[in-house]
Amino acid sequence: MKIVFIADGGEQMGMGHVQQSTTLAKELSDRAEICFLTKSDGTVVSQMKDAGFTTFKLNSDSEIADLLQEIKPDIVIIDKLDVAENFARELKGSLSSKLAIFTNQTSANKYADVSVNAVISSNFRNTKYLDKNTNTLYFYGPKYCILRKEFHEFKSKGKKVNSMVKKISLIFGGSDPSNLTSIVLNELLSLKKGYKIDVIMGVHFEHLDTLNQVLVRYPNKKGNVNLYKNVKNVAELMYKADLVIVSPGLSLFEALCVGTPVIAMHHNLWQKNEMAGLVDTLDKSEASRLKDMIANGNFLYPCSESIARLEIGEGKEELIETIIGS
Repeated sequence: MKIVFIADGGEQMGMGHVQQSTTLAKELSDRAEICFLTKSDGTVVSQMKDAGFTTFKLNSDSEIADLLQEIKPDIVIIDKLDVAENFARELKGSLSSKLAIFTNQTSANKYADVSVNAVISSNFRNTKYLDKNTNTLYFYGPKYCILRKEFHEFKSKGKKVNSMVKKISLIFGGSDPSNLTSIVLNELLSLKKGYKIDVIMGVHFEHLDTLNQVLVRYPNKKGNVNLYKNVKNVAELMYKADLVIVSPGLSLFEALCVGTPVIAMHHNLWQKNEMAGLVDTLDKSEASRLKDMIANGNFLYPCSESIARLEIGEGKEELIETIIGS
């Protein structure tokens, strides 16, 4: 079986699509020959290659379509927010491939055999239904988040939430375009209480100079801060933390999966509005609220009934069998 993944990432769009796609590809790698196609930069290409997959850097959808004609895959999996409708239509018209589209917000979904939106537009309700007009099978809800195996492994260990926060992890996506990392770190270090802080930076994080300026500002607390960039043990770091302060993307659900409470801070109003049905997120201008929120335990708790009901990531095998099945 041949499977082709099409995904993009970068400083502005983040690396969530790339992470989700490579995670799913690893789950399928023992059943299929897999390659990746991307229009993104060398950093994204390196991420895909480092995950163990042959990767082709292309410049346009037409180039992608031409290469797909040569490869003749059994399955095409696209993971993008903005799949062009005409691109999806042409793929279905010119290839005999099964088409699965993840996290897309355009009308291109109607040309997919399978459409998956685990968070965006899901209203945080797990649902599955077949559109009989287009024959597209839709999956919605956090049950269908594609999380790496280690997050499920740490979840299985069980975790008791500490009533007193001593250790905090910060993670704001692959690029952190708003530099929430530096803003939040500065706020935490300015507090009288000294927290142990793990700063987890993605591959596209480009604010290291500003971050170092924050550390210089608080020389007596610098030793409490550990910096990590593009690390593989994110699940472990989240599990060992008492609190994760996070942007409202895949990382939020990863933290909840391993059993750690979260505070969410959005990069933009779109994120704030998307998460409104689950959690009230903070703007970067509201970082001063963190002091009271931490003191009062005003978090999103993984053990709450509303979160347990989400069944985060538990539908992965169902998705895999649907995509590779007949």
